Amino acid sequence: MAHNLTRIDEAALKAAVIDRLIATRHADDNSVIVTEMTVANWSRRADVVLANGKLWGFEIKSELDSLSRLKGQVETFTKYFEKFVLVLAERFVDEMLESIPEGVGLWSADKVGNLTQKIAPKQTQLSAESYISLMTATEIKKLLTCNGLKTEKGCHRMALVNEAIKLPIKDLSSAAREAVKNRYKERYHRFLSEKESKKTIKALSFLTRTPLKIPRQTHAPPAIVEIKDIPISHDNPYLVHAPSGPILKRKVD
Repeated sequence: MAHNLTRIDEAALKAAVIDRLIATRHADDNSVIVTEMTVANWSRRADVVLANGKLWGFEIKSELDSLSRLKGQVETFTKYFEKFVLVLAERFVDEMLESIPEGVGLWSADKVGNLTQKIAPKQTQLSAESYISLMTATEIKKLLTCNGLKTEKGCHRMALVNEAIKLPIKDLSSAAREAVKNRYKERYHRFLSEKESKKTIKALSFLTRTPLKIPRQTHAPPAIVEIKDIPISHDNPYLVHAPSGPILKRKVD
């Protein structure tokens, strides 16, 4: 689906990529799409990620971007996604066709966001370390438990990793994909629900991790209560004549 802008920006291209994945059934009922997913110890953030039978990563460069960081991004993302696709504005395509790494896919985006596949991505198998890095400590612990391995309460992540890395690579790849799906499933379903009533681009915020906004509590100012003077009997045993006037001294128990 094209998103008509004079100079199409990254958000509109994200929406175009997501629409294409859904329309072509790459994203089915057992899939999850998420945006701005971090990898490599939070050092890189993938623009769009699809978890279906494979882990797909998409890096987007609109007409408003440059390719200055692209080489490093490609080197990193190809280590963490089984299929990786560059989505580039048309003005970058010819330059990239001459230097695109083997196995990396390439989609071209015209000025209104229509996408054309120039190169299909090839599937690659990631390292055990990369698959494990895509899981949280809780998810690694669950994987170990499912494989009959006991873990101590409060066990550090590194100890869990040292055990998980002994598992077959097939188990690790499957566990990583399922971990991503389960982690973002609720968010993706909320996005699909919002997408029904809004354009994809307006529902994008439901795919991105955002800090929870907690409403600031406002306290009403204390009420001013008028206190009336209470007459004190002159023969009261606790009466004290203070400089400010007669008062009752406190009784000490």
